[in-house]
Amino acid sequence: MPAVRKRLVRNRVGHLLAENKRLFLPNHLDQVRAIAMRGVTEEQMSELLDISETQIGRWKKEYPAFQKALENGYTDADVAVFGSLYQTAVGYSHDEEKIFQWDGEIIRAQTIKHHKPDVAAIKLWITNRQREHWKDRQQVGVHGGADDNSPLGLRDETKLEVMASILALIQPKPDVAIIDGRTGRVD
Repeated sequence: MPAVRKRLVRNRVGHLLAENKRLFLPNHLDQVRAIAMRGVTEEQMSELLDISETQIGRWKKEYPAFQKALENGYTDADVAVFGSLYQTAVGYSHDEEKIFQWDGEIIRAQTIKHHKPDVAAIKLWITNRQREHWKDRQQVGVHGGADDNSPLGLRDETKLEVMASILALIQPKPDVAIIDGRTGRVD
């Protein structure tokens, strides 16, 4: 049986590439950066570039320019989101054109639209930027008792004691109250 010959392909540096691997093209770095700015994962990027995730990993190791284009794209996207989050958290204003109709005539008016600060954006910002002061969850525990392991103010009660205390709370109140005019006492 004759041996199957594989076609050998070399890249610009001279490395041998398998037939099914794509060549890295340095003139496509702007496109890689733009794709990364959209916040896509490496899995999604591999689909867009029609290569495997393994190939992306190889390119990141072999070509520092490719790695830098990815990092710059991700960083630019983060900066844009941080800026928008900050503006939403502190509130902002922008020019806006309002269009009205009066007696069949279209009227355009330049206005300034104000957006008040958004509480959810503020919370997100401070819980991530100042974690030590603004935690989402706080653990509060109060202990103290004879053995210092039981919560403060709790004691073991029998079922009958619990039922009696509940019944004492829900007993009907008298409809008529007598108030002493001199002392103000209620009987």
